[in-house]
Amino acid sequence: METPTGQGSYDKIIKELIGDIERPLIEKVLGIKADKVSKLNVITQLTDEREADFVLKVDNDDGTAFIIHAEFQSTNDSNMLDRMLRYFVHIYTLHKVIIKQYVIFIGKDEMKMDNVLDMPDIHYRYELINMSDIPCEQFLYSGVPKEIVLSILCNSGNRDERSFEREILAELIKHTIGGLDLSKYIRQLYVFSKLKDMQKTLLEEVEQMPIVYDLETDIWFMKGVQKGIEKGLVEGRQEGRQEGRVEAMHNTVEILLRRKFGEKALSLMPKIRMCEDESRLYAITDALITAEDIRDIEGLI
Repeated sequence: METPTGQGSYDKIIKELIGDIERPLIEKVLGIKADKVSKLNVITQLTDEREADFVLKVDNDDGTAFIIHAEFQSTNDSNMLDRMLRYFVHIYTLHKVIIKQYVIFIGKDEMKMDNVLDMPDIHYRYELINMSDIPCEQFLYSGVPKEIVLSILCNSGNRDERSFEREILAELIKHTIGGLDLSKYIRQLYVFSKLKDMQKTLLEEVEQMPIVYDLETDIWFMKGVQKGIEKGLVEGRQEGRQEGRVEAMHNTVEILLRRKFGEKALSLMPKIRMCEDESRLYAITDALITAEDIRDIEGLI
């Protein structure tokens, strides 16, 4: 899956969400009923491809078995047919069973990708599914926060944008235990709202939420920090004060580390302060905005 607004943003969140909801996902989106679903610990990374979004083994009580391979796309990829065909060959070579392949489109544009290869003696195809065609009720009223977040990508029916977002937030509040979990799901919801150009009204609705919300740790606070950093970089470049810019970025990273992961995370600061590469420091700061695991930051240092 490609990630148009920062490497890993949509891809990372999709993987977080589907981690525990494979069965409802394949039943509600792919229309597949399965008696048993299991993840395949298989490396599908090719020399020119990233790891597949998910690969699952389905075993039914009647003895039938097959593999489901699915990719999520937020934009139309002119090379999607080639990519899926290479995945098919790689997975089939490993497992020698029937493979059902899907591309699940989560973007706002019209879905336009080739999914059929027809040549003499060769016919290949994968299924294209547009999340905008899936009724949001499939996920919205599930009572499972991960599914509720996915509902923003679906068809909202006759709801207007604001009432739809309000309903999603209400369901998240109802079915989430603990402010940290709620903050995490709202950050995920915000990232997906960008795919539908719904982030402005979502911000407004969050501000009206009837709960005590920690603005210093959620996405809205982080977004403000990022804007401040960008402004400081521009001003710093104009005035040529590189040392001041680097120091300011070090201090910003330290603040974000403490707020996101606590005092123990500051053990990374000595190594970070040795770095004077502004682009690298900016990448660390940008990653801190959505990072859920300190290991996401360690890999950038």
